[in-house]
Formats: sequence, C-alpha cells, structure tokens
Amino acid sequence: MPAAGPGCVIIGPAMREGPRRGGREEVRGLFYVVVSTVGYGLLPILAKVAYAAGVRTPGLLAWRFLGAWLIFFLLARGAPALGLAVRLRLWGLGAIFVVNTLTYFGALETVPASTVALLLYTYPVIVTLLSAALGMERLTLRSLGAAALAVSGCALTADAAAAASPRGVALALATALIYASYVVLGSRLAAGIPSQTVALHVTQVAAVAYLPWAVLRGDLLLPATAVAWGTVAALCLFCTVVPIRAFLAGLERIGPARAAVVSSLEVVVTIGLATAFLHERIGFRSLMGGVLILGGVLVQNLGVLRRLGGPPSPATGPDAPAV
Repeated sequence: MPAAGPGCVIIGPAMREGPRRGGREEVRGLFYVVVSTVGYGLLPILAKVAYAAGVRTPGLLAWRFLGAWLIFFLLARGAPALGLAVRLRLWGLGAIFVVNTLTYFGALETVPASTVALLLYTYPVIVTLLSAALGMERLTLRSLGAAALAVSGCALTADAAAAASPRGVALALATALIYASYVVLGSRLAAGIPSQTVALHVTQVAAVAYLPWAVLRGDLLLPATAVAWGTVAALCLFCTVVPIRAFLAGLERIGPARAAVVSSLEVVVTIGLATAFLHERIGFRSLMGGVLILGGVLVQNLGVLRRLGGPPSPATGPDAPAV
C-alpha cells in the first residue's frame, strides 16, 4: 500500500512532462506498480492479524522500518555518495512518508481494513490534479475520466464508512491526501537518484521516528508468539521493501497520474483478502465499485494495451535503465 507508499529508480526531467517511453518499458512500469499494489494490498490484512496477536502500532512500525532500513542499506552499498542538499530532500520525502504511515495505521486501529482501503483511494484524482498543477503531466480527458472512474468506484463501495469511527474515517481521508503529495513530490525530489538510495533515506527517517516512540511506549518488545513476529517480518519484507522499491521504479516509467490509477487495484486486493481472511462483508455495491476501479485502470492504459505486441522502443534495448 501506498502508506508504506509510498525504492525509486530515477525520475528524470522527461517525467515532469509525462513518460515518453513506449512499449516494453511502459509494460515493465505497469508490472512494477502491480507488484507494489499486491504488497500494499496485503499490508492492512497483516496489520489486523498483528493487532489481534497483541502487537501495538509503535512496535509494529518500529520493527517494520528498522528491518526495511537495514535491507535497503545492504542494497545501496557501493552507491555514489550524495551531497547534503540531496540527502535533506530525501529525508524531507521520508518525513511525509512517516506522517502517511501514522495516519494509515491509526485508521486501521478503529475501522475495517476494507473501509480504510476504499477511503484511501480517493487519492488518484488528487495526484492527477497536483501533477497537472505542477506541470508534470498534461491533464487529458482520458486521465480525468480514468481517475473519476476509480474514485467513483471507491465512493460506491464506501457505504460501511458511515457506521465506522469518525476518527478512523478522518485519518483514512488524511492518508489519501498525504499519499497523493508523496507520489507527486517523489517524482520530483527523487530525480536522478537510484531507487535503493531513495528507499534507504525514506525508511531511515521512518525508523528514526518510530524506534524512540516504541521504546518510550514500552512496545518495542513484541509478544513472544510466532504470529506476532512472523506478521511483523512479513510486513517488513513483503509490504515494505518490495512494494516501495517496485512502486517508485514503476513511477519512473509510467508517471504519477497513471501509477496512481493502476495502484487503485490495491483496493480490490485488500477487499478480497479482507473478505477471505478477516471475514469482512462485501456487498453488491462494493462489487460494482471494484468493477469501476478496474475500468479506470483499463481506460488510463488503453495506449499501452494497444502496443503490447509492438516492436520494442529504443528505451528497451541493452542500454535501457535497469531497476
């Protein structure tokens, strides 16, 4: 999920006008964002399992980001040293990420995982508007239509939000706004920097923020059960390291507005898993909302789908940027 939203291959100047790569590079970008989406879709499920096992939010976030920081530190070994100004930019991006995760997990404490996922996905339209306002992507009718479909689908399935905790609902909506800012700023502040280096700085800030909090609250020592430690380890690897790395790698290839729409699949993943494993109910309106979200993804990526069988573009040859 985005909240852990928000790795990053480099976002170059061309990205600010929308990606100009074609064919296979765009397909690769879509693949990376889908991988990220599945990891983030699993996150609220594992978080609920961890809460049920007695894990509290400070300890969960401290161990999650401490582990992720160590993994990204190993991945970033040998990378060129960054200047202080660049590192301050990345730490600033990490600070946004910290606030994002705090509001997201706060919402999960009080409302169902499926409701949080639905409310969160008001963010694609925010990303589209912010990207256009900053001149990073053109505001096309297709982009607006795709974002509208995705957000309408979320609104249609959010009927359970009315009975949920008002505080949880407010935190989930705040997460949507913060994550949209993280997506847009990430495509600017991470320009020209390897993904593992960006992820290292983002998780570094998160670990530094959450570790003292867990110590002060007495939550650093998790319950001595396999479920508690196993879910936290899975959150670290499969819901943090993999999706952060994959999302920002995809962001570089397909742009923030399209990445936001594709990421709307996360809500489908979360609802499906919440229904299967947490026994959260999903009705006809939620099902129709999922159809609208998928429709938004298809509308946004019609051009890519038409080029799937075409010849590779120059950007996909041996000299293409590697993840």
